[in-house]
Amino acid sequence: MGQYAVFKSHKQVFALPVEMVKRVIETEKFISLPEVPDYVLGVYEYQEQMLPIVDLSKRLYGELSPATLDSKVILAHWSERTMGIFVEEIVGIMSLTETDYEKDLDRSSLKRPYISQFLKMGDEVVIELNLDYLFNSSQEEEIISSVDSITENSEKEENTDDAAEH
Repeated sequence: MGQYAVFKSHKQVFALPVEMVKRVIETEKFISLPEVPDYVLGVYEYQEQMLPIVDLSKRLYGELSPATLDSKVILAHWSERTMGIFVEEIVGIMSLTETDYEKDLDRSSLKRPYISQFLKMGDEVVIELNLDYLFNSSQEEEIISSVDSITENSEKEENTDDAAEH
C-alpha cells in the first residue's frame, strides 16, 4: 500500500505517487502558446519558471476537460522538470492497494507505457500514471522547446529592459 494523490479526468480515476506531486493549484489562467499540441493549454508562471499545463483528458481521450469549480492543476515532476496537469477533480491523498491487472493487459497488448499499474480504491480501479511516458519523444521535445522559447524570450525582454534602464 502506497500513498497517492488521487484525481479524476474524463470520469476515470487516476493516481500519482505523492512524491511525484509538488503541489495542487487553483487556476484557469494560462498563457496560451501558438503552434503547440491541442492538449497543451498553455504555460503557467510558477516560482519564476514557466510550466507547461497539459489537459490530461485531451491527451488521453481527445476531449477537453470542462473547467468547473472542482478543476485543479497538479504540479508534478516530469522528465526532470515540472509540469501542470489540468484535471477535473481532486479526490484526495489516499493509501491504495496494488493489483496485478496490468499482467492481463500486457498479454492483450492493451497496456500503455504511461500506465504504471492498476490500484484499488474500494470497488474502483485506479490508473497509476507514469508521467515520463505520457508523451512520445517528439511530443515531449515539442512541449519542452515551446516552453523554453517562451522562457528565452522573456529573459531577452528582461535584459533589454535592464539595459534600457541604465
